[in-house]
Amino acid sequence: MDNRVKQLRDMLMNREHHKYRRTLDRCLWQEFDKRGLSPEERMTERLRIMLAEEKPVVLPEERISYLRTVTYLPDIYSKERQEALFGQNAWIVGNICPDYATTISTGLDYQRQRCIDRMETANEKQKLFLHSVIGSIDAVLELANRYREEALRVGNQTVAALLDRVPAEGATTFHEALQFFRILHFALWCEGENHNCIGRFDQYMYPYWKKDIAEGRLTEEEAFSLLEEFFTTFNRDNDLYPGVQQGDNGQSMMLGGCDRQGNPVYNDLSAACLRASRELLMIDPKINLRVDKNTPAEVYYEGSLLTKAGLGFPQYANDDVVIDGLVQLGYDLEDARDYTVAACWEFIIPRWGMEIPNIDAFSYPDAVMSCVEKLDTYETFGALRLDRPPLSLERGGLSFEGFGGGGKRENLV
Repeated sequence: MDNRVKQLRDMLMNREHHKYRRTLDRCLWQEFDKRGLSPEERMTERLRIMLAEEKPVVLPEERISYLRTVTYLPDIYSKERQEALFGQNAWIVGNICPDYATTISTGLDYQRQRCIDRMETANEKQKLFLHSVIGSIDAVLELANRYREEALRVGNQTVAALLDRVPAEGATTFHEALQFFRILHFALWCEGENHNCIGRFDQYMYPYWKKDIAEGRLTEEEAFSLLEEFFTTFNRDNDLYPGVQQGDNGQSMMLGGCDRQGNPVYNDLSAACLRASRELLMIDPKINLRVDKNTPAEVYYEGSLLTKAGLGFPQYANDDVVIDGLVQLGYDLEDARDYTVAACWEFIIPRWGMEIPNIDAFSYPDAVMSCVEKLDTYETFGALRLDRPPLSLERGGLSFEGFGGGGKRENLV
């Protein structure tokens, strides 16, 4: 870790960035009710308001910008309306892995034009959605312009030069790609999406890393410094993100594994991510590592060094089991090979899938308590298992009989 990154890390660990924060005292759902806004319009308008209320903060020493200054995200519906909609998952999205790669490579101007072009053949419902996407893009671009102006004001020419291109245009360098991701991730949280995972970072970012180093645009040390600074950005606002406990925010990064053709893809960037996490010793991003029976011992060694650091990760995913399991569940083999984790551990396919949060689906604490209450009545663990009644779980098309005790799986779709 170089001195510049250490300075940024120390600022975050000492919570010096909290001095830029403020609350927003507005009841948006009442405003939206009076205006009769649709769900799509409410989400778009809240994002516009939240980004407009953000005060750009650009630090002289940083190379990757964006810092949350508004701490509270107002609801778009009343509590009563939220409760009525929650069962249908109609007002909240969570545990997603968006297509970062395409947007980063093409830019928001391109994506905006795509929406305009699709308007010509869209029906009314589709037009409402497309108008919302365009409005959201405009809000993100407007904040980027204000950040660029602030960078110029404080004399940070590096950040100003980045924002000359991204996010309006597609990234062409590793540095631009990192800043672009930061903007997208920042906007997702400000829009109200929960648990926005990072996905297969070492795959969609590797071409930028590799090209910059190969062409001499960055040395390996310079690229690594940018990577470590990028890792620190996940800790700027993570205490503002919702979760069961502090740090439970879904900022999960998947490393290694194979490509869609089954070829191993652990690379120099994968190794650099493990090293960066080990040096920084910060809770985010959480590292997940895909392995299989052919994974080289040195990969496990690097993973073990990170485990030794005491952060509680990496979490390992066994490709030999997971890929076959996803195929059995009906996923195409190529999609199954491309899996990542939704937030904690739920397997999803980048671009195509989102995980329905498993709140209330299965209570592990309740299961533990049911066992603990009777522990003193059994002489052995085997006796406890034999006496345990079969468990039935039915939710969302899933049915398990004898779950966890060798019972067969039925009706799994």
